Amino acid sequence: MTQSVSFVGLGYVSIYVEDLANAVTFYDSVFGEHAYQEGENTFGWKIGTTWLTMFGAASGSAKSGNPRGIEFAVQVATAGEVDALYERLIALGAVVCMSPQDTRMYEDMRFACVDDPFGVRIDVYCPSP
Repeated sequence: MTQSVSFVGLGYVSIYVEDLANAVTFYDSVFGEHAYQEGENTFGWKIGTTWLTMFGAASGSAKSGNPRGIEFAVQVATAGEVDALYERLIALGAVVCMSPQDTRMYEDMRFACVDDPFGVRIDVYCPSP
C-alpha cells in the first residue's frame, strides 16, 4: 500500500539555456537584478515563496532528449499587473502565445502567456475575485 503525500507547493524551478548571458540579462529586465549567483553558471531570482534558477545548458540532464520545453507560471497580485508584466515581456522580445484575458484554468483567473527568446513559456496570472 502506498502512503499518501500531502503536497504543499511547487518550488525551485530551474531552466537550462544555451545563451546564458543573454538569458540572465532578459530575466534581470523582467524580474529585477538576480538575487543569487554561484560562479558563472548559476543565477537565481526570488519570486514569491520560491526561486527561479537559470543554469548554462551543459548542466542540464537531457542534452538531446525529452522534455524539450519548459513552462512556469508567475502569480501576481492584480489583473492590471498581469497586463503590465505581459507588456514588459513583449517589449523585451517575448512572443505572444495568449494575450491577457479572463479565463478559467482550475480557478477563475486573469491569464496571459508568452514564449521568451530562449524557448521558455512564461505564464502570468492572478486569481479572479
